[in-house]
Amino acid sequence: MFSEYIKLTGRGEKGRRSLTMDEAQQALTDYLEGRASLLQLAVLLMLQRVRCETPEEAAGYIAALRKKVPCAWQGLSADLDWPCFAGKKRQPPWLLLAAKVLAANGVKILLHGHMSVDLVKYQVESACPVLNITIADTPEMAQLALQNDSLVYVPLSAYCPELIELLALREQVGLRTPLNTVARSVNPSNAPYSIHGVFHKSYEKIHAQAALLNNEHSIIAFKGEGGESEVNPRVSTLACGVIQVDGKAQYIEQDWPTYLEDFTGAHTEVSAQYLLKVWNKEIDDAYGDAAVITTIAMVLKQMQPDSSQDDALQKAKQLWEGRTL
Repeated sequence: MFSEYIKLTGRGEKGRRSLTMDEAQQALTDYLEGRASLLQLAVLLMLQRVRCETPEEAAGYIAALRKKVPCAWQGLSADLDWPCFAGKKRQPPWLLLAAKVLAANGVKILLHGHMSVDLVKYQVESACPVLNITIADTPEMAQLALQNDSLVYVPLSAYCPELIELLALREQVGLRTPLNTVARSVNPSNAPYSIHGVFHKSYEKIHAQAALLNNEHSIIAFKGEGGESEVNPRVSTLACGVIQVDGKAQYIEQDWPTYLEDFTGAHTEVSAQYLLKVWNKEIDDAYGDAAVITTIAMVLKQMQPDSSQDDALQKAKQLWEGRTL
């Protein structure tokens, strides 16, 4: 049966087509339940990679993966789902400081990602201990951290270990697969709000459209700095997402203007220790301030759709500058 999905996707130019959402969900389910080999799945994923996966295919894969997440994770009291799968290279993960500010102001945040072996990129997970962000391996640990700190990081191995081998295909074949797209979208705690960073332009639309197909409550996706879920304040940003309008999900696009005009600051130290110094106001970093403020603002705007971008930016600046050390 699985070979039929490969045939549908890989036939000649006139004969091939994309998978429907149901077909994609069934294809990945077949692999996850042992009815298809890793080789078969890899072939299918690479055929889709050549032409770029569709929102329907992404939505189907997301639905299949969510069924592998234990119910205990989906019952956590998180408000905001914050995937961190890219790692950072040119800048430290300012997103963690944005998350700490939002958490200190009552937003319960579940960060999650995968500590991949990458000698070039700094992994977000490695910064959490220095910044006093709990890393939880069980739903019970995560819930306790959410109750005490409103903030927790959960590794992929804790809620969907089956995905780790599939993400590793990227190293074996030399190309990202559609599963590198959907890994960010699993939302293990079933939080009502999500923020997704993407590396390649145009994938923000796929994330948003897939979310709409899966009846998501509210997500925002954008080309983040280094591919992470963090706004790059030195460029304008197209954010695509889903919001609720009169109880119905609606696709949206937002243009966020450049926050730092003509800023030419050099890349800074990429470490948790540097982030901690900025958090404690021991050193000033204009770029870091801007990255934190714009990232907070995008979350605030998503959670309060009727507010303006200017209002969100002003509120974000107040929260950042007034943070409690």
